[in-house]
Formats: sequence, C-alpha cells, structure tokens
Amino acid sequence: MEGIIAVTILTVLWGIVFGVLVSAPMGPTGILVIQRTLNRGWLPGLFTGLGAVLSDLFYALLSTFAVSLIVDWIDHNQTLLYFTAGILIATYGIYLWRSNPASALNTKEATPYAKLSIEVRTISRFPGWSVMKFFFSGFALTVSNPAIVFFFLLLFSRAGFIFVAAEDHWGIYPLFFISIVAGAISWWLLITWVINKVRNHFKLKTLKVINRSIAVIMFFIAVWGFGNGIYALVTAQQ
Repeated sequence: MEGIIAVTILTVLWGIVFGVLVSAPMGPTGILVIQRTLNRGWLPGLFTGLGAVLSDLFYALLSTFAVSLIVDWIDHNQTLLYFTAGILIATYGIYLWRSNPASALNTKEATPYAKLSIEVRTISRFPGWSVMKFFFSGFALTVSNPAIVFFFLLLFSRAGFIFVAAEDHWGIYPLFFISIVAGAISWWLLITWVINKVRNHFKLKTLKVINRSIAVIMFFIAVWGFGNGIYALVTAQQ
C-alpha cells in the first residue's frame, strides 16, 4: 500500500514537472504567446498557450505509447538510459542557454509565429468567438513540431518507474497525463498573467532569463541522471 502511494505522489510530481519543462522553453509557441499577451492582453495569450497544451497532451500520449511498447527493455537498460538521456538533456540545456528568443520578437521575417500573429493585430477587440481562433492557432503551431516527441521520450526515460508501475495499476497513466496537463496549464497561467501585469515595463531579456532558468533545471536533471548511472554501475560490480 505504501509503495503505490509513493508511486502516485512521484507520478503527480514528475507529471507536473514534465508539463512545465515542455511548455516553458521560449520557442515559436512561447514567442507567439508573449506577442499576443503584449499586444492583445491576458486572455488571447492564455488561450494560445492552452492550445499548445492540447498539442503537448497529444504528443505525450504518442510518446507514452511508444515507451510502453519497450517498457521491458527500459527496465533492463536503465544504466544505459541514465547516461544517454543525461547527455541529450544536457545538450538541450546548452542549446537553451545559448539561444536568444528575444531576437524573434524583433524580426520582420515571415516566421511561423509571425504569420500567426498577423491575424491577431487585425482584430480591433477581443470578441468571445475569437477564443477558439487563438486556441487552435496555438495548437497548430505546437503540433507542427514533432520534435516534442523526442523531448518527451528523453524526459520519460528519467521516469521509467511510472511505466513499470502502470502495468499493475491502470490508474497511473491517466494520473500522469492529468499531471502533465496541470503543469503545462499552470505555466501558461503564470507566464501570461505576469507578462500582462508588467506589459508596459516588459523587457526582452526576460525571455533569455526564462530559457536559461530552464537550462539550469535541465543540467540538474542531466547530472542526476549521470549520478544514477554511476551508482548503478558501481552497485552492479559489487
């Protein structure tokens, strides 16, 4: 009984963390959310982010299905996964650290998020029927990036216990997905609310700070993975 309670708590925590980590990096979707919040206010930015959450859920389901097919292999190759995932997550962290998302807000080029933001500026006000327009444009932009599957697979490799536990407890998977959605929604609620509050004093360098903060978290996850890998190797030789 205590075991399943611990797994349940860890599943919720990992799900929320994964939801935040997938949403927080300031890529095209994040830039679009920022643009809409600055230009149109809180609700347009929020519903754009919520559209991205639907896309994240879709890719989380797809990634989970892929992982569940090889759960036995994952269980028997945890040490390899610790090191591999650690290297890849650290690499992504370096990319986030060096990236400058603020440049996307200054560009005049017809980038995907620039194209999607044009129609927002043509609306003189925010009628209720436009909610779904913001929502589905956020979904369309995010779902057009299948690399999210790769990111989910990296994160899932750090939570193999969830997939093992789900073989005996069917409720683990739904709880995991709900937690991912909760984490992602919490992020978009927070970031759009904060930006809307400081929109008249918003500084572009804040975007780089967000990316670098996520990069630091990625580094910690990578180091933890390396540590677990080393521990597994040492204990296997004893």
